Amino acid sequence: MRTSRLVGAAISTATIAAVLVPVGTATAANAAPVIAGVGAAVAAPAAAPLTPEQAKAAKLEARRLWAIDMRKRIVKYALSRKGRGQYVAGAESAWRFDCSGFTKQVYRAVAKISIPHYSGAQLNMRRGVRVSKRNLLPGDILAWGSNGSQHVSIYIGKGKMIGANNPSRDVVVEPVNSGYWTPRYAGARRLIVG
Repeated sequence: MRTSRLVGAAISTATIAAVLVPVGTATAANAAPVIAGVGAAVAAPAAAPLTPEQAKAAKLEARRLWAIDMRKRIVKYALSRKGRGQYVAGAESAWRFDCSGFTKQVYRAVAKISIPHYSGAQLNMRRGVRVSKRNLLPGDILAWGSNGSQHVSIYIGKGKMIGANNPSRDVVVEPVNSGYWTPRYAGARRLIVG
């Protein structure tokens, strides 16, 4: 049985054949590896073409790795605004924003994704997928409100979220499950799927 390994996370249709490579065969990074033999070096055999199933698996794995990296970058960028960004109703710039302006600005800056500037629209937009509270991943948008979505924040993992709450608190990290937020939970949307 031949063992395979993932060579790269980025993938395109032009390079799909180079993604899964049998161990000990030529790769883009090492065009002519050799296998040491007794008394002589022998060129490694060429990689066999991928089957459709292998190509599909490679593409899915590359997408999964991209999504993990993108979610980490979204959280890192959002946390860089903690205690520094200023809450301003209706704003959506790099350092001045309201709650939905904050989520919009983070996604635009990191993932180059344009989302609406209204909490209800962010929860109900067509892009991405709705997710349950028990299946949250870092980067998911959380919506809050007793009558629909009136506030949004970004899930950062370990039961915490970051958001621009109001002028007196600006950008803060808080527990998702708290006495204030738990009864106001309206839903969650995942924009980075993979």
